[in-house]
Amino acid sequence: MPRLFSYSDFAGGSEKVRAYADKHTPVIICNSDAERDKMFSVKVRIGMNIKHPNAAEHHFEYIQLWNLETLIAEVRLQRGSFGNDPIQIETDFRLIPKVSLRLTAVAYCNRHGLWKSEELYIRVYDKN
Repeated sequence: MPRLFSYSDFAGGSEKVRAYADKHTPVIICNSDAERDKMFSVKVRIGMNIKHPNAAEHHFEYIQLWNLETLIAEVRLQRGSFGNDPIQIETDFRLIPKVSLRLTAVAYCNRHGLWKSEELYIRVYDKN
């Protein structure tokens, strides 16, 4: 099993080390509550402050969204599809939740391996 890196693995490091972790770590951006059986939007962004290279020799290949151990969504990224300049990669997923979720995003950098987000709990409620 390959190692899964996270920002917290590098949080105690120097500013350069934290920047390295920031530009590789997926971050889940969404509401913490969702209505059952209604469309729910989840954004996954790679890093919050630092842009990542997007060149043939260094790029992200995919972003996955997991609910505990179940893969629920995936986006494959074509290298260079955003040009060759560094960018802040992000993607939007649309879900229709039936039960509460424990979401984790995983992204693969072809040079620096697998990176995971912090787990995010989404409470699913019934509208009454």
